[in-house]
Amino acid sequence: LVDCLDSAVAALSSGKFKKAIVFVDNAGSDLICGIFPFCRELLKAGTSVVLAANEKPAINDVTADELLALFTRIEGAPRVRDPLLLRSAESGRLRVVNSGSDQPIIDLSEISNDLADEADDADLVVLQGMGRAIESNLNASFASAVLKMGVVKHPEVALCLGGTLGDPICKFEDKATE
Repeated sequence: LVDCLDSAVAALSSGKFKKAIVFVDNAGSDLICGIFPFCRELLKAGTSVVLAANEKPAINDVTADELLALFTRIEGAPRVRDPLLLRSAESGRLRVVNSGSDQPIIDLSEISNDLADEADDADLVVLQGMGRAIESNLNASFASAVLKMGVVKHPEVALCLGGTLGDPICKFEDKATE
């Protein structure tokens, strides 16, 4: 439906972004095999990363407390074993904040104060997942660059977008090139 992957990869790997707010979605494999590797690439490009997660559980979404626990040392050993993620968390280049939400979608006018403070100087917003990226913010305008990515999982949404179930969406809007 929307495929801006090539332009997104080029911009994200260029090192031009200083700070990204990454709204996380599902726990489990989506987090471990999707968001963490994505954040590693941002960090390698020199971008600081703030992971914004729900304050309270919603369906299978990870919460901010659960994310923080992954980077907390227990008996001297962290749960996250990736050296780059761990170093970045310990140095403050990778941080976790709660979004203020308890829903699988996000109303960006109702975020937590901590997230609003972090977002103040962010030059990249990443919305991941059908609820946050597609259902609630696909056509939202941002003052910064924004990457919206997800997969269409509901027939009603597919119909509204003129697509089919399983269609991927990768919408990148780079304010520097508009």
